[in-house]
Amino acid sequence: MKVRSLLFSTLCMLAISVTFTSCSDDDDDDSSNPIVGVWQNDDEGEHLRWTFRNDGSGEEHLFYDNDSESYTYQFTYTYDSKSSTLIINYDDDDTDKYTININGNTMTAKNEYGTEITYKKK
Repeated sequence: MKVRSLLFSTLCMLAISVTFTSCSDDDDDDSSNPIVGVWQNDDEGEHLRWTFRNDGSGEEHLFYDNDSESYTYQFTYTYDSKSSTLIINYDDDDTDKYTININGNTMTAKNEYGTEITYKKK
């Protein structure tokens, strides 16, 4: 009877330890989707920050060094790594399309009008 109790206790402890060690926060980064994370462009006192989450949602935050104004917009996005195409759908039904080039912690986004913006991963 003591052997069964010891065996049962050991199995319970093993199950608990496996449960806790296998649980982690995977929302911060996803190696299969290189766009996930926080990207920021800093341009002479003006800063544009994109946050891409694993669930396809995101946020655009524009702010200035002098704290004169700041804007935050929520969006959903799709990113096709094969074609390097990023489509952002804002809550106000506006849609932007970009061609993305990611090299390490640097991302270049070229919009449909040919304007390029360089972001650094934070």
